Amino acid sequence: MLDIKTGFILWSVQALTVAGLLAAVWLHDRSQRHYAGWSAGFAAHGMGVALVALRGHIPDFISIEFANTLALSCFFFWAYGLRQFDGRSVPAYAAVPALLWIAGMLLPPIHDNLGYRVALYNFGASAGFFILARIAYTGQFSSRKRRGWISGIWCMQAVSSLAGGIANCLSPPQTLQGAQIFGFTGIVAIFCFVSSLLIGARILMDRSELRLQQLVRTDPLTGVLNRRGIIDAFDEIRATTLATQPPLMALLLFDLDHFKQINDLHGHQAGDCVLMAFSQIGQKAIGAKGVFGRSGGEEFSAVLRIGDVREAARLAEAIRQQLAQTKIDTPKGSVQVTVSIGISVMPVRSADLDQLMSGADRALYKAKAAGRNRTAVLRGDAIACIPAADRAGTADEIDLDADRQVSALRRVVGLTSGDRGTAAT
Repeated sequence: MLDIKTGFILWSVQALTVAGLLAAVWLHDRSQRHYAGWSAGFAAHGMGVALVALRGHIPDFISIEFANTLALSCFFFWAYGLRQFDGRSVPAYAAVPALLWIAGMLLPPIHDNLGYRVALYNFGASAGFFILARIAYTGQFSSRKRRGWISGIWCMQAVSSLAGGIANCLSPPQTLQGAQIFGFTGIVAIFCFVSSLLIGARILMDRSELRLQQLVRTDPLTGVLNRRGIIDAFDEIRATTLATQPPLMALLLFDLDHFKQINDLHGHQAGDCVLMAFSQIGQKAIGAKGVFGRSGGEEFSAVLRIGDVREAARLAEAIRQQLAQTKIDTPKGSVQVTVSIGISVMPVRSADLDQLMSGADRALYKAKAAGRNRTAVLRGDAIACIPAADRAGTADEIDLDADRQVSALRRVVGLTSGDRGTAAT
């Protein structure tokens, strides 16, 4: 039979090896904080178990009170790693396993009895695994199926530890080697450990694939979608067939006015500041209504579902006016920039990205030709600019609300004429 201290040493070496590998991954990419949490958890557990194995060679306080506190603190760090997946802070109750052990050591009947100490450690471990299972199941870091599997494994390990704690309370052992069902809990622990690693590796692979997809779809400078991301998002938005969704799709095409002059006069760093500032304005304005991205150079696009063209025009005008009023800080001082916007609209069922892009490009050309810093809309074969309060109107500008009223009046006149014709007959 394997000596218990030898088993502890082997388990400690295994845990510390995993901790080292996870630490190396984290050091390679410091943004992956979940690796840091898991590394700290395995390091704490491995060192704690190693100190327990050194019982008789080091002071009892270190091999008992401190060692087991350190070993049970692993659950706090593992919980931290799981919560980092979702960008959330570690819950305070993750410290319960270690605190439970500390509280138990303050009670002489438990402190002075080996069997009760073993039981207390098992109860702490059981609480820790239940905590991990809850965090995993309620998280959003992977598919529900994978989170369910790893939660189930941790629940199994929690139940096993709980059973071990109860057994040792009922029949306290005189030595660690004689701890009740120690062999059973050890087998369950090994099985759950290996299973957790396998499922955890799969979750990490899924996240890596998702991250790569996001990198492929994202503009590295501004952080918004790139052209490929916009195309994918267009297909996703169009595929939504809920009855509550608006019936039209709009494409807004933005082009920063005189952007080359900004680069020539202030440098490319200033140009980058302008691009990033406009990306923040556009993305915040579009929000959950649709998607916003950089098509290329100083050109940006937004795709959204709308009820009518006035909705797209108002949103475009809000973005245009906000940019015109914003002073953008650059290494060469603050600059102010304007943007010209073209809008094209089609019914969702027949919406085609190439046609929308072509139409919005024609409208954008009209906005540029009319003096820039304005919004133009393609309606059928006609293109007209939207009037704005921040500049004088021109002959080719139209008021969409007024245009709607004119159409309504024409229908009324037509009905009235029809009634008169009937009366004359």
